Amino acid sequence: MTVPLSPAEPAALPEAWMREVRLSLSLAPHLLLTGNVRDLHQLPPAAGGGRPRLLALQDVLWEVCREQGYAALLSLDPLRGVDHVHAPQEPHDPALAAADRRLRDLVRQHTRPDAEFDSAQLRGLLLDLHGLFSGRDGLTVPVAMMIPYAAHALPGDTVLRADRTLLTTVEALGHAAPAIPAPGRPGHQAFGLTLFWVCEQQDQLPSAFPVASDSVRIIRLLRPNIDRRAELAARFIGRVFDDAATAEELEAVAGATDGMTARQVRTTVLTAATLPPGPTVFSDAARLVRVGITDDPWAGDTVRRQLTHAESYLSERVLGQETAVRKTVDVLTRAAVGLTGAQSSAARNRPRGVLFLAGPTGVGKTELARAVTTLLLGEEAQPVRFDMSEFRVDESRQRLIGAPPGYVGYDSGGELTNAVRAQPASVLLFDEIEKAHERILDLFLQILDDGRLTDSRGGTVYFSECFIVFTSNLGTQPDDEREGSEPEAVTHRAADLLRQFTDDRAGYFDHFRAAYEDFFDRKIGRPELRNRLGDNYVTLGFIDEKSAGRVLDRSLDSVVARVAAVHETELVIDPGARDDLRDAATAHLGLGARGILNLVESAVVNPLSRELFERPRGQGGRITLTTLIPENDAWRPVWS
Repeated sequence: MTVPLSPAEPAALPEAWMREVRLSLSLAPHLLLTGNVRDLHQLPPAAGGGRPRLLALQDVLWEVCREQGYAALLSLDPLRGVDHVHAPQEPHDPALAAADRRLRDLVRQHTRPDAEFDSAQLRGLLLDLHGLFSGRDGLTVPVAMMIPYAAHALPGDTVLRADRTLLTTVEALGHAAPAIPAPGRPGHQAFGLTLFWVCEQQDQLPSAFPVASDSVRIIRLLRPNIDRRAELAARFIGRVFDDAATAEELEAVAGATDGMTARQVRTTVLTAATLPPGPTVFSDAARLVRVGITDDPWAGDTVRRQLTHAESYLSERVLGQETAVRKTVDVLTRAAVGLTGAQSSAARNRPRGVLFLAGPTGVGKTELARAVTTLLLGEEAQPVRFDMSEFRVDESRQRLIGAPPGYVGYDSGGELTNAVRAQPASVLLFDEIEKAHERILDLFLQILDDGRLTDSRGGTVYFSECFIVFTSNLGTQPDDEREGSEPEAVTHRAADLLRQFTDDRAGYFDHFRAAYEDFFDRKIGRPELRNRLGDNYVTLGFIDEKSAGRVLDRSLDSVVARVAAVHETELVIDPGARDDLRDAATAHLGLGARGILNLVESAVVNPLSRELFERPRGQGGRITLTTLIPENDAWRPVWS
């Protein structure tokens, strides 16, 4: 049925989708609205004057329908069932009065205590609405019904007969839409029943929904453009700050809220009112709203207090790495004052801080990440750690961002996106990053540049409050890559590097830097990723003899404390035994602190465990390690 447009001058509608709805009322009986359907939308002031109105979707639809002479707008409300949401306040016209009575009777018939409709009940409701226009007493004014959660009201792809019948009925109703005289247009006809199907994404609907039918018009609602956001900013700033917005403030809000809904623009202004005033207050507020938090976790007194002694704290946690500690403190301080990426005008949403820690095994890369986490998040906090050796194949990216639709695990989401969504202010540790598949590394291009990532379900996760640490052993692999996984090869390579660079500190750092650049530029062909890491690359050096001694003493003190706590027994390590351990520790500095911890475990903890198991000491007892005797590449302790 083709219906000519009304020659009357229509009321001004500010957004294109509103005008498309008005036009489509005469073109198709089913209108599918997708996109920004849960937002508030601005309309001009009512006829009596006043300020522009912000209305929900159903109120905007009624404004358009009322203008076209509709008798009512019903809604399939998930909380109340069929709801008579809009009707003329004073239906003096006999046709409107009759429609009002018939519709109220229909609403009463289909009111359900649980407000839930199965396929058979929804089909009955649609058929009853269609039946209002049949017979001699059929309605002669148009009626609309909105299904605001169409993706949930309709059944999914199923073999149940009732479900298939419902979807067939929906399609058939579009082809058999009742025709009535067009209100205010003598000689023309209009659709008697219009159904508004509403869902955020079209692909959420069952595949049997007749989206390709001529009886269905698809209308997409876009988020506010920059001009609309400026209008909203003027409205909200005036209310929140009790003062008219300046041109600079309007520009700041409109620019910072790109891609946001009207509700989020309002939340941004409300959040800005809680932040310290300044030139970046609106961009800071917009960043927090995107992440989903309204308090800046980096602006608290606790974080700032922790950072005042950060260098001494990190130096105690990671021994012998003064250069790396200073660089880390610089990055942390820059993050705390909000100047990360300040040199780039497009970097407001980048992660708060990024570190790429390179160096041999056991020098403190992972420990430094853990120490940073404690500084920022508290004593018991741990970084969200990803061992990138588990992501060697391209398919493993599904673990990070979620499986695609139709695959097992789609509903579970990704480990990375779920973690950041649950805790936006996190320390993310990506261990041994060079072992991941190069296509997985491409995910970090978007994270480091835009501070966001889209998961497999289409949701956006923001990383702007995260501190990201990458660790790498680049530069320590044996020359023969086939031997790279052999423990002996790694040990020999560490010893070779130590001998080669013991007296050449500059050459040591140049070696690791060259390996880092060669990996990204030549081996995986991702120089753009290295550029995004920028000046956040840090090489940790081999620990020296002094630091090795401190690591050994700290490890032995930890064993002594554990024995006292668990067995209420005093463990004493004679100076001679301690000296033997120190000599052994400094003989293999290439293995780093981890090698020293392994030495303490094999030479002290393991034999001590057997000694306490076979001859337990009572409360207040004492056990002394007097001597360590080397024996067949092992140690034989002597206890007293």
